[in-house]
Amino acid sequence: MRFLHMADLHLGYQQYGLKDRFNDFGRVFIHIAGQAVERDVDFVILAGDLFEKRSVEPLAMRQAIAGLSALRDAGIPVLAIEGNHERAYYRDSSSWLEFLDALDYLKLLHPEFTDGRAILTAHTDAARGAYVDLPGGIRVYGLKYLGASTGSAVRMLGEALTSADRSGVQYTILMMHAGLEGQLDRYSGTLTHNDLGPLHDTVDYLALGHIHKPYIVDDWIFNPGSPETCGMDEAAWEDRGYFVVDVDPARRSKHLVEHIAPPRRPFHRMTLKVDGLASPNAVADAVRRLIARERPRVPLDKRPVVELTLSGILPFNRIDLDLDYVQGLIDDAWAPLCTRVRNQTAPADFEISVDSGASRPELEQAVLKDLLGRDLRFRPAAADWTRVALDIKRLALDKAPASAIIAALRAARTELTEFAELDALAEGKA
Repeated sequence: MRFLHMADLHLGYQQYGLKDRFNDFGRVFIHIAGQAVERDVDFVILAGDLFEKRSVEPLAMRQAIAGLSALRDAGIPVLAIEGNHERAYYRDSSSWLEFLDALDYLKLLHPEFTDGRAILTAHTDAARGAYVDLPGGIRVYGLKYLGASTGSAVRMLGEALTSADRSGVQYTILMMHAGLEGQLDRYSGTLTHNDLGPLHDTVDYLALGHIHKPYIVDDWIFNPGSPETCGMDEAAWEDRGYFVVDVDPARRSKHLVEHIAPPRRPFHRMTLKVDGLASPNAVADAVRRLIARERPRVPLDKRPVVELTLSGILPFNRIDLDLDYVQGLIDDAWAPLCTRVRNQTAPADFEISVDSGASRPELEQAVLKDLLGRDLRFRPAAADWTRVALDIKRLALDKAPASAIIAALRAARTELTEFAELDALAEGKA
């Protein structure tokens, strides 16, 4: 027997608000369905999150039915479980996966839990159940996403599997939509190896979904990862995709597993530290050099998603950093589908050097001059603008009318602008 294991398709995800990304998720699912037919698999298991959200858009449903129809037409059954993204709302009596089950596009598996026990019944045309028996002595169980209750559900399921009638069963698969501890930092609600220990004697292939990072543990726990990129932090996991598994219970190793990465939209992530870049022009020059270094690593035949993160201490005012210009440099280099520039810079530590015996007016003047000097618009005349700011403050404290304050500010701006123009003219003649 041969089967295909996939999870976390997230159909209907319009990432970054782009229709192209919506179509990318549908395209990769239909591609994988085609590969299942081409590789002549006997069945497909879907370990949760076929859809991105509970309320499925019509176009996302069309994508799902297109892939599932290709499998059904080829006589390939699809066995599935619900993930956390597609559970029915509390007010609804059924989920969209149950709808697809009713139309015979897939078989949705999950045990019943009652009185602290898991009830394992077979899925039939008349009723859903916990497992399906397939030719060749293969049995497939499913456990949908249960959140914080997953640990106790796994314990009850393990007890039920131990006492279940296994007559004629030579190979057992269990699907779960749950994470495994240690695979991702700061990922809560995962199962421990101790949680899964009781399953080891009764399950030959533990098929997981939920965490988008691919991993294989002890040739027993298998998580294929998300076929498409659901977030920029997933771009580094290039081997995400699906598993094609050949099963022969007569062999010492009952399965041979091939991990396959499907074609998908390229993502490229860059980081630039701005420490020591004293001006906006210096930042732009550094971005150009970074692009030149990274250019060979980005496919030019497919429009990528590119992200640049600016980090570090910015030695000038953030207002003077033209992020649109930086984005334009990236757009010119790669013509990406989407460009994201993230400004995570921090301003330089504010420090003023004044005499320890400075008076309050002296301290106030030093602070204002330093602040104005950090803005390129005021830096050349920071001392003059400091005087203006203090004059405006005194007018306000004296309860001068607003018209007088505005008139004083306009006069100061005119005066300082004329001086700036004269200075520029003098420099030009020199």
